[in-house]
Amino acid sequence: MNWILREVRILTPQGEVEGDVWIQGGRWVALGRVPDRATGQTFLAKGAYLLPGLVDTHVHFREPGLTHKGTFYTESRAALAGGVTTAFDMPNTTPPITTRARWEEKMHRLEGRSWTNFGCYVGATSTNLAELRGLDPRQVPGVKVFLASSTGDLLVTDETVVRRILRESPVRVLFHSEREALIQAARQRWEGRNWEEVPDLHTRARPPEACIESTRWLLSIAKESSVPLHILHVTTAEEVALLQSRPAHVSAETCPVYLTWTAADFPAYRNLLKCNPALKFAADQEALWKGLLEGTLEVVGTDHAPHLWPEKEQPYPLAPSGVPSHGYLLPWLWTIGRARGVPLSFWVEKACHTPARLWRLRDRGPLVEGYWADGVLFDPEGKTVVPIQGDPRHFSKCRWHPLGGRVLQGQVRAVWVNGSLSYYGGAFYGAPAGQAVEMD
Repeated sequence: MNWILREVRILTPQGEVEGDVWIQGGRWVALGRVPDRATGQTFLAKGAYLLPGLVDTHVHFREPGLTHKGTFYTESRAALAGGVTTAFDMPNTTPPITTRARWEEKMHRLEGRSWTNFGCYVGATSTNLAELRGLDPRQVPGVKVFLASSTGDLLVTDETVVRRILRESPVRVLFHSEREALIQAARQRWEGRNWEEVPDLHTRARPPEACIESTRWLLSIAKESSVPLHILHVTTAEEVALLQSRPAHVSAETCPVYLTWTAADFPAYRNLLKCNPALKFAADQEALWKGLLEGTLEVVGTDHAPHLWPEKEQPYPLAPSGVPSHGYLLPWLWTIGRARGVPLSFWVEKACHTPARLWRLRDRGPLVEGYWADGVLFDPEGKTVVPIQGDPRHFSKCRWHPLGGRVLQGQVRAVWVNGSLSYYGGAFYGAPAGQAVEMD
């Protein structure tokens, strides 16, 4: 179906434009002035903003093998409701995606089942370099390297192997950047302790030094290769300082959870905010905000990682790490940013324009005539109520969110994916319209 959107405030790369929009054949045909010959279903926006759909380059949608926590269908639907139209899924599933054959099988099973456009990473191991060399950079968004243990069994600690991956990978290499040896030492020190005894237990068990030393080492070897290197979920002030002198082919991300909470919030949330890397301190959070605002941190990714509520209720050593972050992303970002005077265009840059540019997405990202029509109609003056735990109005399969019970500023009114109206007024329409993304 073709669409004509009337009375829209359009956030283009050049700035805000007021006017109308024409969607035809799944693409933006006119942005601002619609020709008289235009035909399509009319949608009256009444002055709401049209933003490009957000691009989340860091999600764990749990498929295959962990589908009791979430599926691509449920988690992409939750992402869509928060304004995300493209999501890149991590490889630490069951089995892990470490071969071309497993990647192809996963991509095939997602056809017709994803509400967002999608891409899937391949995981690095100490022995699969031959598989990584054969990846097609037009289809595979990157290789994920876990330098520290986390959810799943992917772990690469051999520095020689890491160097070879960086030299020989045909695609971007993304790093979970923590020093495994420092984590193991801290884990032994704090083994047997609980939240009552140590309120910031997880931050002590996965200490800041593990992140700092790992990122320092990655930056020291980055010059050995021109392969794009991306450091995920940066959490410390020291890492932000180190990244200020990074090579041009190195990029970095932080996540909304680290911009919202600190280790001081553990007494109220405990395992609900247990994630890897761990939450750090107020000074670190301020450095993350400064790094985003000044451009040292280019990307905001969610690290959406759903776990069931009973899993999180287990004692600290047994409770899995990871926080669900989808369902309300755009209102969440707008709320925490508005308190600091951050404009809406800032989040469009960090969560759409920049990832689309870094990953060289073909005909996706900013609102440009001729690009695929992935867009979000957003009312910055509206309100979004985040349901409490167990409420079926949560779209994520885990049925909880750390923001549960809060009222957020802003409301996602509608979302188009490849020109199809997929979400409107809190409901989903038609069949999932997501497509596999292509890179230039």
